[in-house]
Amino acid sequence: MSLSSRQHFLASFFRTSAAPDSNVTVTNRTRTLAEALALGILCYLLARPVAHLDSAGTLAAIAWPAPAVVIAILWPMPPRRWPIHLLAMFIAIAATGDFSSTSWRSDLGFCVLNVLEVALCAWLGRRYVDADGAIVTTASLMRFLLLLPLAAIGATSMLGATLASDLGHDGWWREWRTLFVGNGVAVLVLVPAVLAWRARLATAANNANNARNAEPLIALACSLAVVALLVAAAALQVSEQVQRAVVSLLLAGIAIYGGLAAAATTVATAAVFGVGLTLMRLGPYRYENAESAWHLQIDMAGLAILTFFVAVAVRERRQLALRLERARRMESLGLLAGGVAHDFKNILAAVDGYAEIARDRLAADSAARKPLREVQAASARGYELTEEILLAARRGDRVRESLDLMSIVRESIALARPLCRNGVVIEFEPADGRLFVAAHGNQLVRAVLNLASNASLAARSRVVLRAGSAPSMTEALAVGDVPPGAIAWVDVEDDGPGIPAEHLQHLFEPFFSVRAKGGGSGLGLAIVAGVACEHQGGVAIATGPGGTRFRLVLPLLTKAPAASEQSFEPAEPIGHGERVMLIDADPESRERCEDWLAEMGFEPLGYADADEALDEAAHTDDEPALVLAADSLPANDIAFAARVVVLNRPIEREALARAAATALKDLP
Repeated sequence: MSLSSRQHFLASFFRTSAAPDSNVTVTNRTRTLAEALALGILCYLLARPVAHLDSAGTLAAIAWPAPAVVIAILWPMPPRRWPIHLLAMFIAIAATGDFSSTSWRSDLGFCVLNVLEVALCAWLGRRYVDADGAIVTTASLMRFLLLLPLAAIGATSMLGATLASDLGHDGWWREWRTLFVGNGVAVLVLVPAVLAWRARLATAANNANNARNAEPLIALACSLAVVALLVAAAALQVSEQVQRAVVSLLLAGIAIYGGLAAAATTVATAAVFGVGLTLMRLGPYRYENAESAWHLQIDMAGLAILTFFVAVAVRERRQLALRLERARRMESLGLLAGGVAHDFKNILAAVDGYAEIARDRLAADSAARKPLREVQAASARGYELTEEILLAARRGDRVRESLDLMSIVRESIALARPLCRNGVVIEFEPADGRLFVAAHGNQLVRAVLNLASNASLAARSRVVLRAGSAPSMTEALAVGDVPPGAIAWVDVEDDGPGIPAEHLQHLFEPFFSVRAKGGGSGLGLAIVAGVACEHQGGVAIATGPGGTRFRLVLPLLTKAPAASEQSFEPAEPIGHGERVMLIDADPESRERCEDWLAEMGFEPLGYADADEALDEAAHTDDEPALVLAADSLPANDIAFAARVVVLNRPIEREALARAAATALKDLP
């Protein structure tokens, strides 16, 4: 078999199944049966050479890699495909037993126990560690260590020890220690390595660009280096302490410079080769008694845990460095684009405000009202454009209200469906209940709409939006920070070819686009990142040959609001001649706000700064009922008014009316 043929065979064997299609049901079933048969043959080949090792030395459980390998293979598979593979494993392991008149009960019991161990470990890993088998964060590594080598293997080892002691073997404690340590070490050193290479082979078979990736060569070179070191240590009869120190340094260097996949592969190679040398009575761990085997197990477990934690910590540090570099680029862009857009937004607010004042002063049948409406419409379009630039620069409006995330997603889907190209459908899988978040509605709609639009362009035929909640965030974020406590999330998933690895670190950069010239501005995902960060959330990405999933994460409100705030537009004047002092350095904005306050029934007094207002107040006995000030003025230092309200720029009419009514306790 050629190298290319072997690669495609292995990729087909390790690859998870795609979404079922009624037109290829027979093909999928045939492939599943072929995979199960291949798995059975692999289990038999791995189990047969060590099936009759003396378990008293505890090496049989270490050298038996079949259960650990099957755990890694089943882990990313949908559970509905597990039964046929577990049956194939049961038959393969049973074929290695004697099933004599005296041993058939123990052989059958341990076959069932191995199947139970594999199913339990695969389910725990898929449910609580990572559904795709990616152990790439410190949190996921901790969950892997606690749930699989400790909890799952510890529980199944209790059953095995009980079975062995009932059949007249060694004492229960000795049997439990043998099974727990042996199988736990096998799972610890082999599962991460097989998971890493399973993902690598599945990706390489579907993405030709990964052919130039140096990761396989690094892993091979590191494994050969460890093998050479172990052989040299055995030939020179190096002591356990010296060998442990040298191997630790080598594995730490591999974890730092080679990456997690190379580290996991090297650890597995060192473990398998170390066991082989020990069985041949070579090296410092000569197989002479149970004590030497015990030392080997402890060293293997310790080196594996150390190496994995170093590799994961280095990876997280590099990811943090990339995020920091991206944040610096975004900040530099924000200083330029954000500042210009903010000033332009103020100008548009003035244009829109004066157009509204002029329109209100005209007669209802005036011919000038229509041009003024066009002016306001153009201002609104310019306002939306500046909002996009501000969001991309992460300098958007910070005003929040309690919103139902389901309504946001439904509104976004309604806007996205007309934009889909022919042949692509958008589906929605809602959460069981309502999900309330503190958000700016328009910004959140724009973010979900951008994700749905991008997914429809990348999809072959289907885009699925899902929403839900979780007690905490367990997945690593590509941009943003993990919200503390409970989260609400929106998934936007397509069935396209996936995103190339070289594009992932640039996805959220402004003006980055892989479409043809004129096919996009490159602001879509930058706006999503800006909205997520402004809402104290983030975005996670999962991509592969079967599609891409973007997950927008937001903090979940633990208590639902009593009622959503509605637009405040009083039908009658809310003022009754009260004196309202307005402090605003911008003369146009100040004049516009004075007109609005007069229309609301107040007597406005406009000042350019707080000092001027203080001087005026010192020469009059008529104290104002309210002081309204722009956010850039030190209005909090004004102590002569009963109420002081600071408004954010640009000041809008609705915000002005709500602030005045709330401060004077006239809000209905």
